[in-house]
Amino acid sequence: MNSSIILANLSKSLIFKQLRKCHSVFGYKDILSPEKNLEKFSILPVISDQHDLAMKLIKQYCLSEHVMVKAKKMDLTNDRALDEYLVGILKQGNTLLAKTDTDETAGICVCFASCQVDARNLRTYAFYRQDPNTKDFLNFTAKLQETPNLWDVFKQQKIFEIKMLAVLPQFRRQGLAATLVEKARESSLDQGYKIVRMDCLNPYDYKIAERNMMTCIVKFPLHKLRGPNAPFVKRNSKHNCLVRVYVDARTDDNPDRTALKKRQADLESLIE
Repeated sequence: MNSSIILANLSKSLIFKQLRKCHSVFGYKDILSPEKNLEKFSILPVISDQHDLAMKLIKQYCLSEHVMVKAKKMDLTNDRALDEYLVGILKQGNTLLAKTDTDETAGICVCFASCQVDARNLRTYAFYRQDPNTKDFLNFTAKLQETPNLWDVFKQQKIFEIKMLAVLPQFRRQGLAATLVEKARESSLDQGYKIVRMDCLNPYDYKIAERNMMTCIVKFPLHKLRGPNAPFVKRNSKHNCLVRVYVDARTDDNPDRTALKKRQADLESLIE
C-alpha cells in the first residue's frame, strides 16, 4: 500500500479518537453533523401586542413542566397574581420569540435582568397573595433566584437571567433552543450585562446550556433549597430534582483556575 494512503488513514483514525474523547453531553455524531438550517426562523423581542401570546406559551410549555406547578398541582388558568408576575417580566422587554417565515410561533425564551432587591420584592408580593400555591411558587422562585447570590459573588448590580425556555413540539431537534439562548446572550452583551445566568431543573435545559458553552458553577438537589418562606421539598419526593446553575461570565478574560475552584466552594457554602 502507498505510504501516503497509510498516513492519511492513520490521520483520520487519530482525528476520530480525539473527537470521541472531547464529547461529553453530546455524541461525536452531533459534533460532526452540520447545524440544521435555521434561516426559516426569525428571533425578535416580545412587544406589548404579543404579551397575551407569550403568556399562553409560558403557561402551556414552560410552567406546565415546572417542578412546583407539578408538586402543588396548580391551576394556572385564572391565577391573576401569577399573570401579574409574568407580565412584569415581559414588560422589561428582554423576552425573545421565535417565528417561522410563515409567521408561525416556534419558541420562546423568557429573560429578565434582575438586581438583588428583586427577590425580596417578589417575596413581599407573595406575602399578600391569597392562594397558598401561588405563595409557594413565588417564594420558591425568589429563593432560587438568590441561591447562590451571584450579585455578591461577581460584584455586579444586575444579572441577566434566562428564566424559561421552550420550543413547540413540531420545531424541536432543529437547534432552535440553542439559538434562542445564544440570541439572549448576545442581547445581554449588547446591553452591557456581564453575567448571564441559566437555572436548569431538567435534563433538557442543561444540555442546551452545555451546547452554548456555559459553565455549571454549582449543582444541588432541590430539597436543599430551603428558607423561612421557601416551600419544603422532601428528600424522597419524586419532585426532588437536581438544580444546575449555569453562568456565562465576562468579568475576566483569563480566569484563574485556583480562584474558580475557590469560587465554586464558596457557592456550595451559600446553600442552606
